Amino acid sequence: MNEATYCDILCQISDGVAVFTKDAQVKYVNDAFQKLTGYEKSEINQKIVSGGLFMAGNQGAMTRAEAAIASSSAFAEDVLVRRKSGEPLWCHVSIKPHYNEDGSLRHFISIYRDISAQKAAEGKAAEVEGNHRFILDNVLAGVVVHGPDTKIRFVNRLASEVLRMKEDELDGVPTSDERWVVFREDGSPMPLEDFPANQAIRKKAPVKEVVHGLKLPDDDIILWLVANAFPVLDEQGEVLEVLVSFADITRLVEAEREAQRLRQRFELAVHATQDAVFEWNVKTGQFWANDAYKKIYGYDPPESIHLDNLEDISAVEADHDKVRRTTLDAISSGKERYALQYEFRRPDGTTGHAAVRGFIVRNDTGEAERIIGTTTDIGQLTEANAALEQSEERFRIIADATSDVLWDYNFETGVTWTGQDWPAKLGVQYDQRHIQNFQWIEMVKPSERAPLIKSFQYAIKSEASTWEFEFTAESVAGEAIDLAVKASILRNPDGRATRILGNMRNVTKEKRNQEGYTRARALEAVGQLTGGVAHDFNNLLMIILGNAELLETTALDESQAQAVAMIHRASSSAADLTGRLLTFSRQSQLRAGRVALTNLIPNTVALLRTGIAETIAIRCDLKPGVWEANVDGNALEQAIINLAVNARDAMPDGGEIIISAENHTLSLHTEPNLLDLEPGDYVVVSVADTGQGMPPEVLARAFEPFFTTKDIGEGTGLGLSTVFGFAKQSGGYATIKSEPGHGTTVRIYLPRFGSGEVPEFSLPKPEHGGDRTGQRILVVEDEAMVRAHVEKLLAKLGYVVTAAADAQEALSVLHDDQAFDLIFTDVIMPGGMTGPQLGQAALRLAPHIKLLYTSGYPATAFESLGLDDLSNVNFLAKPYRSEQLQQKLATILNA
Repeated sequence: MNEATYCDILCQISDGVAVFTKDAQVKYVNDAFQKLTGYEKSEINQKIVSGGLFMAGNQGAMTRAEAAIASSSAFAEDVLVRRKSGEPLWCHVSIKPHYNEDGSLRHFISIYRDISAQKAAEGKAAEVEGNHRFILDNVLAGVVVHGPDTKIRFVNRLASEVLRMKEDELDGVPTSDERWVVFREDGSPMPLEDFPANQAIRKKAPVKEVVHGLKLPDDDIILWLVANAFPVLDEQGEVLEVLVSFADITRLVEAEREAQRLRQRFELAVHATQDAVFEWNVKTGQFWANDAYKKIYGYDPPESIHLDNLEDISAVEADHDKVRRTTLDAISSGKERYALQYEFRRPDGTTGHAAVRGFIVRNDTGEAERIIGTTTDIGQLTEANAALEQSEERFRIIADATSDVLWDYNFETGVTWTGQDWPAKLGVQYDQRHIQNFQWIEMVKPSERAPLIKSFQYAIKSEASTWEFEFTAESVAGEAIDLAVKASILRNPDGRATRILGNMRNVTKEKRNQEGYTRARALEAVGQLTGGVAHDFNNLLMIILGNAELLETTALDESQAQAVAMIHRASSSAADLTGRLLTFSRQSQLRAGRVALTNLIPNTVALLRTGIAETIAIRCDLKPGVWEANVDGNALEQAIINLAVNARDAMPDGGEIIISAENHTLSLHTEPNLLDLEPGDYVVVSVADTGQGMPPEVLARAFEPFFTTKDIGEGTGLGLSTVFGFAKQSGGYATIKSEPGHGTTVRIYLPRFGSGEVPEFSLPKPEHGGDRTGQRILVVEDEAMVRAHVEKLLAKLGYVVTAAADAQEALSVLHDDQAFDLIFTDVIMPGGMTGPQLGQAALRLAPHIKLLYTSGYPATAFESLGLDDLSNVNFLAKPYRSEQLQQKLATILNA
């Protein structure tokens, strides 16, 4: 491109262009440069094109331009220049060096662009922004501008003051910053998405009057603000920024809450008080009163009251003239308050005595507008005071009379109240003055103090309403006793404990009784297991004992006879052992009836004298007028013998056995250790000795079956347990008291024989022999070996025997042949039909037939089978001997 073309192009552009050398030779200026500067081309020299004259009004810019030319470097700035006419002009001036191919400086090119319009717009914008900031800084609202990313772009002065943060601290902070802790009106945390700015961004619409609380950073103060958020949208509807304005309404919220609290307090007081609270508009007559008004006067409060017609609105008789006169005098005299009393009669005829206290509300001129007051029924108050005094007196009497120690501790005053003589009630020694500081801890066993303190502190600091604890203390006698504390914790509305009221009692006896109750339940469980084993064991004994009896009737040599006799004795001992087990488990068959202890005990003592060594004295001690007992006499005699034998073994060097009987009436408030006894009359049979006594660990297990302190082979451990079982099955109880070196006493509580009870049952003596020719017996037994043994035994006794394995087979036999004299059946059998059910079906087929039941199960197993009263049925318990069976059959068949 040639130079002419180049110059022609430069003349066409609107920016001024000048080319000059480093030695101030002007090589070229375009037309726009001349127009911009106001100089003719002939007037333009180096001073003008390099900026020296042109920028004379801006010394700093001129100095920097000259320095750039001198160092052959570039220069560019916005400069306020002046035309030839002196008119100011904003230009963007750039001066750049151009070099030859060999790197030598060729010339400088300077370009001048008129930016006056741009500067004017910027100035206008700055002015507007300044005006806006002035306005925003002086409005009575906090203003915060957020970007679409929720970051803060601007805050005004008031917002900075309210938030207690400087503008530069808030600049760029998003709404998600952890410093913002915001609450809803109800005090719950406000989610981030519900912040006013976030709502406006999400909805792209204004959000107005959002009330929220703001916890200031590093402070516990909560500000309450009401905020409006306005989004600024672009042409596409996207958020450019959000302006949030807010007002501090903390004082207003607190004032409203205080007013609400006052209203609630007033409403609660109005509802809680027993006084009638009323408000009366003097001018309009409008009247309001709370619910207590009707309780006092007996009728609903009127809607309006006028002093000139009090008689018309009152449903009761009252001194209307006195009320009218006193009220008018108070209004006209300018008083602020007045009081009066008068009597009235309620609709139900009762009389009341009212005390009215009124407060007169007046306007600025002193004219009465309203009367607010209360009415108290002095009569009810007098009755209430009397009732309170009576209640307090009753409480004092109860506190003094009860065995529990009542106490009340006030956390605020530190004062403790306790009932009188509380150390004596608990059985401890303690300085009562210490209790004023709630120092119970000094009574507690040292090893238990830390757990008690921890439990108490936890209950008080938690939200618990009750506190319970048991601890060990030392009694006056120096023994360990158990004390129990149970208390209620009273708290104020914020949950802080203010008082604790409770009782303390000595539970030593209760805990000991509970231990005994647990042992009794354990013994009962063992007894139930024993009953389950009895059936199979008794069936086996039937076979062994029966065959031993059969063998004894056969021809045997001497050694064989001795062996059979040994088998017979062993099986008899096993049968006796089973019976004793059943007695312990309270499942043996007892026949209770009237027993005169004045006869039984002396006879038993006489029997014992023959078996007790002469070094041991036996004494009988019967209290005068001892009642008759309702008990199985044979079982009681055996129990006394067992206890006497145990007493004998405890006195190897001699001593004394005392067997006594006395009357005892048990009530709900006596003998709490007799847990299983119903209140009523009992006869107590005691067997005491002067022997070695038992240590506590032995005493605790004395009634357990198979527990014995004797050497192996010298005892079964069933003596005391059998006595315990006999007493329980008889409807009584047994206790044992023993101490090493002080002997042992066992007391058996037996129910008294009362009127209407049947005498003791005794078996009639059977007539031996009799003609059994042709008498037929149907034997029903599910155990094959037992069935074969019984069939053989009956045949040997001369009966015609037919055997069946179960009830169905027996009924089949009876359908074909009803000519049986007796059915001898087991009670419990497989196949779905029991012995009693078989008996009922057999009687329908053959009404003349007689029934005899047998079982190895204990009697209590038959309660659900219709054989609960064995005195009314024919029953033979397994294992039985041939002689017993023979006697039983003779009794039934010959009746």
